[in-house]
Amino acid sequence: MKIAGRTLVTVYLCLALPAVSWAQALKPETQRDFDCYIQSAEARMEAAKPFLLADSDSALDERLVRGQQIPTIPGNGPDPHKIAAGLVYDWVGLVFIPGGTLDRTIRMLQDYDHRTQYFPEILSASKLLCRAGDNRFRFSMRLKEPIVADVESEVVWERLDAHRWRCRSYSMSVKEIPKERGYVLRLVSYWRFSETDKGTYVQAETITLSREFGGFTRALGSMMGLSPEKSLRHTLASMRESLLKPGLQFASPPAGAAACGEAFQPGGCAK
Repeated sequence: MKIAGRTLVTVYLCLALPAVSWAQALKPETQRDFDCYIQSAEARMEAAKPFLLADSDSALDERLVRGQQIPTIPGNGPDPHKIAAGLVYDWVGLVFIPGGTLDRTIRMLQDYDHRTQYFPEILSASKLLCRAGDNRFRFSMRLKEPIVADVESEVVWERLDAHRWRCRSYSMSVKEIPKERGYVLRLVSYWRFSETDKGTYVQAETITLSREFGGFTRALGSMMGLSPEKSLRHTLASMRESLLKPGLQFASPPAGAAACGEAFQPGGCAK
């Protein structure tokens, strides 16, 4: 079966510094529009057939297997998407891990205390905060690319069958360092993993909210590397590089971790 998996933070870490809850800080209309965008995006992804983009695109599958580049595709038409007092960036990226297995891939991504070893260009700190069973985790991280920020996220994992997994990650708090500029207000990502006899395919869709910037400021930020698309590509490249390192071992989530409370729920689309 063929399959199609640095985002502005697609891999979330833990901070020791206090974070700002953007659910409280965002303007109500920005909060509403972003929640509506997420709700619509999740409905679109849930209805998507086939499981991965490369499943129905032989040319894309061939590019992935050759591994010459990591393709990125707009997730919902040209970026950015304008909402009230904000901009939404939505990108899909894919990578193929030759000879990789689902077990090894999932073990690496669930090793939240050691994410800096696997994504050294993107993260400078990472920590598991709590877990609920084997499928829900909350962790914090300090990003150093594309911006310096402390992020706390909740990740929910789901095994679909013997060869496929998926997960979703919601940022619960974001704090830019040293001061708030609004480059990153929210980070949400959705991941799909599929194992074949050739290796494992990873497909990720990342949705990033920033405050509203003019065209010149956006262009300048892109030249400085503040690009959700480039960050996603770098994240997937780091993932592939770490998974292909011979002998690299990944720790299982500690059994004695604190228990997470009630599951985080994104806001509904209130009209």
